[in-house]
Amino acid sequence: MSDSPATTPDPTPSTTAKAGDLGAALATWIYMVDDGGHRPADAGLVAACDALRSGTADNADALGQALVDAVAKSLGTDHSAAAVRAWLNAQLGDTRVGSIEGESRDDRTRQMRAYQFRTSMPFVALIIDRFPDGSVGPHWVMVERVTDQVTCMDPYPWDDLDEEYSQPLVEFMVKWELAGCEALTFLA
Repeated sequence: MSDSPATTPDPTPSTTAKAGDLGAALATWIYMVDDGGHRPADAGLVAACDALRSGTADNADALGQALVDAVAKSLGTDHSAAAVRAWLNAQLGDTRVGSIEGESRDDRTRQMRAYQFRTSMPFVALIIDRFPDGSVGPHWVMVERVTDQVTCMDPYPWDDLDEEYSQPLVEFMVKWELAGCEALTFLA
């Protein structure tokens, strides 16, 4: 049996997984930062955030996708950690985007927990993960909570697909360390 266009349904935004999608994670994060009163520099992102904020449940998915599209257009094609950090610095200011650093895993874990206690904001992290097709590669996540478990937030809350998941802290730390310990925090 072939997967011809005639027999394969078109994925819709409300049923397409967004976990690992940088544009979806950054759109949600930018929206949360904007909702906290810190507007991005790009007028297209501001307009998309405002439209989403004033939308209804009936059009939230389409407006959320418009924000993801605005992020993708503004971000461009270089999705390296350095390029993403530079883009966020351009959007929010050099003094608004921080990192999680430390000499040891314990130091980095303490910084994650302190950041979340201080800000109540998720941070965006690059991890190495295994995908459903069996391949392994970089995967962007929004980290919502760090205890003995790490809860990765649904990267796109405007659709009906719940993609929040938790994993043991040690498992997350290994995946994060394999990706180079890149984390993007918001400094209010």
